[in-house]
Amino acid sequence: MKKIYFTLLFLLIIAFSANYSFSQRILINENFETAGFNSDSLPTGWYQVDVDGTGTAGIEWAVRDSGLAYPAGNNFVYRTRAFNSMRSLTIGWNAGNPVADDWCFTDSLRIQTGDSLIFMMTLGSNSTTAYIDTMQVHVCSEQDPLFSVQKLATIRSLDTSNDWVEYKFSLSAFAGQKIYLGFRYWMNTSIDGLLCYIDNIFVGNRSSIGINQLSTGIPSKFALNQNYPNPFNPSTKIKFDLAKNTNVKLTVFNSLGQKMMNVFDGFKTAGSYEASFDGSSLASGTYYYRLETDYFTETKKMQLVK
Repeated sequence: MKKIYFTLLFLLIIAFSANYSFSQRILINENFETAGFNSDSLPTGWYQVDVDGTGTAGIEWAVRDSGLAYPAGNNFVYRTRAFNSMRSLTIGWNAGNPVADDWCFTDSLRIQTGDSLIFMMTLGSNSTTAYIDTMQVHVCSEQDPLFSVQKLATIRSLDTSNDWVEYKFSLSAFAGQKIYLGFRYWMNTSIDGLLCYIDNIFVGNRSSIGINQLSTGIPSKFALNQNYPNPFNPSTKIKFDLAKNTNVKLTVFNSLGQKMMNVFDGFKTAGSYEASFDGSSLASGTYYYRLETDYFTETKKMQLVK
């Protein structure tokens, strides 16, 4: 009897997992591996400011491959690191002398209640040396150090290691606002300072959004259906068919082509699905939703009327 009970429980868990997915609102999901890069080696739309203006050229905030020696004259070699894969956002102590004051800003973000900033970071030296590092996290109204709205934290390096640590900060206090996130490396490098590496930056809401699998039958072709209801206020349903197992991205844009929300970004098996979209944080207007798969892409228009 006990064996039958656990078998049934297992089957229920499998059935639930197959028919209901956990999606997320994604504003930034950056591991720096495949993002577009511009001349200063930052993701498109990001911006760095060298406030002190005294450092060694090439040491400011930038995305670098792991395992590379910093181009700086010092008595020992330290190399770039990544949490996983090959790249991370990095800066070294000789970005300023005797004080390093360097900022790296994300692109603009429109925040909703429930959004958070999550990232992995290592900074400072390991236990064999004695260099402390700190890194500040700011919310700003512009990509400018003078427009810091609030400092979320000053993070100090660990005393005994430079292991990777995950950090998380709620952004709900800035719901409805357009902000920029600023990472500030500010150190007296004549005394301390060594390095700072940041990876796997996520901004958004990882709470569940319903992606229901309507049918396990395999559709004859890929399709994106018109949302219903349309016009809508504030929520609507979007149905789509997948003829093959595939990576799926369902994204909402405004009439200017600016991305407003990633409704879903992940892998799905073949079948028919229904996604929920909540436009509570958006103004009335025309929006577009796009389904992108490995085999099929289509965009449709919808109208939000409040």
